[in-house]
Amino acid sequence: MSSNGFNQSAYLEIKSVSHLYGSKVALDNVSIDAQKSEILALLGPSGSGKSTLLAVIAGILKPNTGQVLINGRNLLELPPESRGLGMVFQDYALWPHMTVAENVAFPLRCRKYPPKRINALVDETVRRMGLGGFEHRRPNQLSGGQQQRVALARAVIAETQLLLLDEPLSALDPATRTSVRGELAYILRKLGLTTIIVTHDREEAFELADRVAVLINGQIQQHSTPQQVYERPANLTVARFMGLNILPIHVLNDRTAELNNGQWRLEVPGHTREGAAHLAIVPERIWITNDNTGMKNALPCKLVRAQYRGGEYRLWVGIGDVNTAWIIEARSKDAPQGESLFVHLPVEAIHIIPESALPGEMLPVEQGSSTHKFRIFKEEIA
Repeated sequence: MSSNGFNQSAYLEIKSVSHLYGSKVALDNVSIDAQKSEILALLGPSGSGKSTLLAVIAGILKPNTGQVLINGRNLLELPPESRGLGMVFQDYALWPHMTVAENVAFPLRCRKYPPKRINALVDETVRRMGLGGFEHRRPNQLSGGQQQRVALARAVIAETQLLLLDEPLSALDPATRTSVRGELAYILRKLGLTTIIVTHDREEAFELADRVAVLINGQIQQHSTPQQVYERPANLTVARFMGLNILPIHVLNDRTAELNNGQWRLEVPGHTREGAAHLAIVPERIWITNDNTGMKNALPCKLVRAQYRGGEYRLWVGIGDVNTAWIIEARSKDAPQGESLFVHLPVEAIHIIPESALPGEMLPVEQGSSTHKFRIFKEEIA
């Protein structure tokens, strides 16, 4: 690592990029990097700055400050057509009157490649993308997955250094999106190109990317592996966006924490700073059980709602009485039975976010966080 925090061996470096639309800050000093052949997802809600950053890299927008480097060369000093970029848009932007081969060849014709060279590169790229036999079909004769392969083939055919995908699956219906997502993951790894994917879908980012950069309010909140981003969020902003359970606690100096003004005492991981904090835990790591014998961090709860979602139940349980309870979301293969229920928060699954991690994001306990008060939640689902 260099003194400025960047990996000297990084293939792609985005350094201190800022962009304003009038007085509105779209990107605020954004810095991330990627290794050669790495797939990086820019994940965040609508309006977070993801597409703006992609537009800066592609040369559609000129940022107010910053650099975008590939192999040490600043792309912002080059015209868009000289940056060695391939881009796949949300709707694939295929020419409907052209065949597969003609669509794939289009960038090469624009650059006036010799006809023989075009034919050779198209044949090679079509074969590489598994589109052999489809060369003479038009886009309306292809499935969603096949159209995506054509768009990718067109994007990578001309000596592409960096592949950019802008919400590549958003135009597909949910059933098609799942199958095409798996196909896209396979193709991207087969291509071995450094790739940036813009998405607001957590599952899409996790399945497609090697690392994830969470971009919210124009700032990189966290840049790490999918598992780290999900199970060990850097701050409350990331934890809320990821849908974790969040509970306000007070950490004591004996590896325990008080919840709800001392009503419950929980064991927490070691090396946790004493004082006000938030407990964060993913729904998948929580157990709902009828028997808390021998369990640590097993709190009495009441089932609020159970929703079957194919192969598992999504559960909401409240701990405490109706006026002071907090809602915990969990997953289970079976719906809980009986009146006597406990919610188990495994110590190893608990992640502690100190109050100082992001002071501006803290909310008073009575207003709630991403975990709502029991009474409010009951009104919302009524």
